[in-house]
Amino acid sequence: MAFGSTHKALKAESVLRDASVPFRLLPAPRALAAYCALVISVDEGELSRAAVALDFAGSGPKSIYRKEGEDYVKV
Repeated sequence: MAFGSTHKALKAESVLRDASVPFRLLPAPRALAAYCALVISVDEGELSRAAVALDFAGSGPKSIYRKEGEDYVKV
């Protein structure tokens, strides 16, 4: 998940932690670095739960990507 700013990614981190959604806060891969310096990685099985929690808090991501091999595909 890319949020468009580091501040928004850190806010999303707080929301997901409070909602007990497992995630990883990571430096953005080079292919996504234009969107922000940090991204949040969520297992695909937790994606809908994460999206609901973030939307409810008004902290939805700018874009969601899935890694396919070495590429990132927008979901």
